[in-house]
Amino acid sequence: MSFLGELRVDATHENLMVISHFVHGIAHRLSLSDKVVFELELAVEEAATNIIDHAYQEAGGKILINAATTGEQVRIELTDWGAPLNPANVRPFDITAPIETRIQGGMGLHFIHTLMDRVERDIAPRSGEPNVLRLFKRIEKETAETRAASPMQELNAVRTISEVMTSRIDLDELLNLILNKLVTTINAERGTLFLIDEQRRELWSRVLLDDLHPLSEIRLKMGEGIAGHVAETGRVVNILDAYADPRFNPAVDQSTGFRTRSILAAPLVNPQQTIIGVVQVLNKRDGAFNARDERLLAALASQAAISIENARLYQQEIHQRVLQRELEMAHGIQASFLPEQIPHVDGWEICDFWEPVRGVAGDFYDFYPLEDGRLALTIADVSGKGVPAALFMALSVTVLRFGVSLNLPPAEVIRRANESIIASQRSRMFATVLLGYLETETGMLQFASAGHNPGLLYRAAEQRCDYITASGVAVGVFPNVDFAENNVRIEHGDILVLYTDGITEAINADEEEFGEERLEALLMEHCDMAAGELCGTIVEAVSAFAEGRALVDDATLVVIKRLGKDVS
Repeated sequence: MSFLGELRVDATHENLMVISHFVHGIAHRLSLSDKVVFELELAVEEAATNIIDHAYQEAGGKILINAATTGEQVRIELTDWGAPLNPANVRPFDITAPIETRIQGGMGLHFIHTLMDRVERDIAPRSGEPNVLRLFKRIEKETAETRAASPMQELNAVRTISEVMTSRIDLDELLNLILNKLVTTINAERGTLFLIDEQRRELWSRVLLDDLHPLSEIRLKMGEGIAGHVAETGRVVNILDAYADPRFNPAVDQSTGFRTRSILAAPLVNPQQTIIGVVQVLNKRDGAFNARDERLLAALASQAAISIENARLYQQEIHQRVLQRELEMAHGIQASFLPEQIPHVDGWEICDFWEPVRGVAGDFYDFYPLEDGRLALTIADVSGKGVPAALFMALSVTVLRFGVSLNLPPAEVIRRANESIIASQRSRMFATVLLGYLETETGMLQFASAGHNPGLLYRAAEQRCDYITASGVAVGVFPNVDFAENNVRIEHGDILVLYTDGITEAINADEEEFGEERLEALLMEHCDMAAGELCGTIVEAVSAFAEGRALVDDATLVVIKRLGKDVS
């Protein structure tokens, strides 16, 4: 092993440039190729950023970096004394996953392991002890041909694009910066950065560096022209005489008056090895594009593709945050449709549980005191989930409450709600509903159902459970239908459980549903509990059954218990 150098700096973002200079100094001593320099710098910068942001956070600390050669590899070792990071605890990076999952996933770790030949870690058992990260990269040296060109200008170009890779810059600004740097560094007259329009299978010019004509956009079919050929084959193309190449399309020259002499084009390939575009420069000012230019363009195009992917992810993240804020507002608005507080009725205990699966829900429940002293109880489940179901829920709540406020019988309320909903919406959504009026003095419940799950009634005297229901289809499906009405008496000690299918259809690892039988068994076993305690027990049992899996449907639960005669 041959020692090359050591650097100890404070773990701050301002020192990332110092770390970058250290890496480039090592690369210069070893005469490393552009590709190896780029990949080493990117990996070291990402590792140092992880230490700053995660190991130390805002506590501050030191980073120790040393470099050495071992056999045919260069080894760069980073040591910190912050919070240990175990990669096994980081969610793997997946570009196909939803945005919130991708952002939280290990994108930086993915890049490090992709760019390096080998990565080793010594993870400390606790903060304050050294964590060591070793990065290994095979040494590839510059050739005599490539070493002759201006390294400082090219180094600055690589550094500039590396710096914007982790910045949160607007995508258009980023692409303009990248293309300007490419054209300046390679000393070309013009440049175009094409991105692939996946829907139309076309290349389109996202950035055009040409102030001499008003052309706003170029569109090419895949395989058309030089850029289309590069997008289709994924190969760098260097053309000395454009008009002598049969692949060249002179249409742009003819429409603008510009004369293309030579062309150098390279694909933009993201970390998933997917071609996302093409960068093309025209007419080198001091001669022909050479092998050095090809290598430099390919290296910078690789960085540019990662920068573009980062910017896209950031824009998606911003959009996701806006949507999340809107969902939070919608959740608050929807919650305002639900009862602000549970009604207190002497001789009765009532408890509720409501959990949307997507922030907002189609489930709802309601308590409404009638003028004659009865208490109206409603539980309903709208088809679908998320925002559409929540909007339909708002409509359903409104029409049901209006019918209840008129003191109409439960079956008539549901019938009118059905007609109103069918007349007011064209979404073909529907809702199941169970609506009942409870006489709290006698325990008599008058109710109707629109295809909702049957209520589960525990009979204390007989120590058994009955299912209560009435015939009727979901509201919003068929016009001009009638709904049956039933009556049941809730005696002292009896318990009525109303629920939506998010409770009974919770699924475990074996794809089994929780089911009504388990719910009934729970009710029988814990019938001596207070309503609030019983409600919590049911929710915990459903969660345990699902083994921590997220609910697949909105879940609502209402537990109503009539106290014994000797309980005040």
